[in-house]
Amino acid sequence: MRVKWKVGLMAGAMVLALGGGSIVSATQEADWLKTRLVDALEASSGRHVAIGSLHVWLLPYPWAEARDVRLSGIADDGTDMLNVGEVRARLALLPLFSHRIALDDISIIAPKIVLRRFADGTADWQFTPRAAESQAGSGGHAASGGMHWNLDVSDVSIRNADLHWADAISGLSGTVGLDTAGVKGLGGNAPDFDIHGTKGKGAFAITGHTGPLLPPGSPLPVQLRLAYTLDGHPAGLAHLDGVLKGAEDTGGAALRFGGSVGQLRDLNALFPHANLPDGQNISLDLAWAGRATGQQVQVLHLRTGKVDLAQWVPGTVLTDATADATSPTDALAIRLAGQMNGQPLALSGKLGTLARLAAFVPQLNGQFAAPPASAGMPGADTGDMPTGSTTGAAQAMVPVDLTLSQGGASVQVHGGVSPGQTVLDGHGTLDRVAMGPDLPVFSGMGINGHVDIADTRRLVAHPDLPTALAVVAATADVQAQGVQWQGVDWTQLTSHVVVQNARVTFDPVTAQGNGTAQAGRLVYDLSGPVPQIAMEAHSVFLPLVAIQRWFGLPPDMHGTVQFVGALSTQGADMAQRRRSLAGHMGASVVNGSISGSFLKSLLGPQVPVKGSMPIRCFGTHMQFADDTAHIDLLGFESDIVKLSGHGTVAMGTQALDMHLTPQVLLGGASAASAIAVTGTLANPRPTMEAGYDGGRYGITIGGNAGGDDNTCPALLSAAREGGPGPAAPEKKASKADKVMNLLHGLGLFK
Repeated sequence: MRVKWKVGLMAGAMVLALGGGSIVSATQEADWLKTRLVDALEASSGRHVAIGSLHVWLLPYPWAEARDVRLSGIADDGTDMLNVGEVRARLALLPLFSHRIALDDISIIAPKIVLRRFADGTADWQFTPRAAESQAGSGGHAASGGMHWNLDVSDVSIRNADLHWADAISGLSGTVGLDTAGVKGLGGNAPDFDIHGTKGKGAFAITGHTGPLLPPGSPLPVQLRLAYTLDGHPAGLAHLDGVLKGAEDTGGAALRFGGSVGQLRDLNALFPHANLPDGQNISLDLAWAGRATGQQVQVLHLRTGKVDLAQWVPGTVLTDATADATSPTDALAIRLAGQMNGQPLALSGKLGTLARLAAFVPQLNGQFAAPPASAGMPGADTGDMPTGSTTGAAQAMVPVDLTLSQGGASVQVHGGVSPGQTVLDGHGTLDRVAMGPDLPVFSGMGINGHVDIADTRRLVAHPDLPTALAVVAATADVQAQGVQWQGVDWTQLTSHVVVQNARVTFDPVTAQGNGTAQAGRLVYDLSGPVPQIAMEAHSVFLPLVAIQRWFGLPPDMHGTVQFVGALSTQGADMAQRRRSLAGHMGASVVNGSISGSFLKSLLGPQVPVKGSMPIRCFGTHMQFADDTAHIDLLGFESDIVKLSGHGTVAMGTQALDMHLTPQVLLGGASAASAIAVTGTLANPRPTMEAGYDGGRYGITIGGNAGGDDNTCPALLSAAREGGPGPAAPEKKASKADKVMNLLHGLGLFK
């Protein structure tokens, strides 16, 4: 025994002496180990590896330190996947004699990690080890001049890492800090992961294990858990279980993901640019499987509580939602309940199948992959999937069968959606439809229509009006039993809408309101080189406040305005449309009011009107041509003052050239004078205007001078182009004190 013990001791001493001698010499310059380590890393990863310097020490235990370590990304663009200033590891000596580099307790300090996925699906985390024969030079030796060296890695810890990620397919990117990340048994059959990171007030922890990571490309079982906290309080959980099949099975996967968050907005700490809304109790259960070229969703279950959708659809709140499918051949059943502008709405029905949706979504984004991995297999869903696409890939037609309901009323939508053509039909009635703040509210609204979209993908990529008119053909008949808008009421609203050849037409639009039958027509045409717009109003009533808001005008008049006339214009922008505006228009108001500031801008700053002045009638009629509004009639009448006049407004410069005649009513007499208004709409300048021979200024006082005449019928008839409309209210007796105050304000009496 003593002899064997001595022989073993001598053998160990020789090994240490030989190995130690080599290592000691390497403490000065370990190029021999650096070369072999680089060779081993490049062989196992298939990437370029660079190490700036490598030192080895024997005491207090054998260990190595590498500086300026870089691992290239999958793309040959000069961006490194990993860039580390310092790496330390324990080094086992005996494996060196077997051409193995065995590293343990690897400590990676402050690495910069970049993970990217490109549009073709390649990603930085996909490694392709070099084939064994490519590692050897002539005679079976490695490129480094010796035999091939293997690399064994055990435990790894990372501190203070910066992780940058970008996904070209989803368009998502971001950064996150990893405080600590540890992997135990990296070279074993079940590596154990423990990763902790923070971003802002959010923190996460990922724990679990996988199958053997080396060599890359073999099937990889995964079982990972994620816990998310915000300000130290639990905020969400998630898990990922299954198998990544790896390169040997074309990179496919069979995975199941589940997760939940109590408040969706809490995730904004991790994804600050996502701008996630207030959303409660969100949970997702998702399973998918297949090859990398054709993943197929197997199971989908989605649940939500209350979610505020106002940032996408103003005034909309989702109270709860579900989406369910238990197999690829099952239709996706959805149910959404919520409110839009205070009105309860629910959407329910079915969308295609999971298999069709899995094919539809990437195609809609312009990605054409091979058919799902299960295509042609028993139970696979391949029906109604045309294969004659010009792209050479199948385009999934997703059947749509949805119902939008409100109480006992509903609208049904059915048809099919594909990246190419979409065909939908809709019909039904809703009790109440509120369009939003300051917009009309419809009651008993019904629709019967058909929509044919020639290029769905183009419309999704460019959701604007020109694209919509270019690819959409539609017809619809719309009715509403009643409409309310800013104090104006209509009944029996009907409209026929046609979208065809880049042109949308509302012809006719009819309704009853204010005791008058109303009708109009609107055409927006993009079929030519520039947009063309044509409008006709055969007695259309609208709230003045809405008109003033549309055109950015001050609220100087209140009431309901009645429009008649026909206008047309063309142009690519507002300036072109203004210059080409042509046609005629009349506008009238009965039983309204005019603000004191508006009167002062017309008649002078001394007019003693506070607040607003009631008017019995207002009317104007104008012609549009050459970037100018030619006003051939402008007038109003109240109980104490009348105004009549004409003139022009240059629409480009807003320059005024108005000639007005205000009359103050004195019972059966009146006082009148001529006033010229120049300047601009924003800054009008009223002055006395010469009205007598020789350019003299004058004021007509006393006598009747039309003071007893009721000018409203003639004024309204001219503004309405002879059409019908409500009559002005009866004239009230004027009060002498108000009249005298007005005369003093006009400077007629001192």
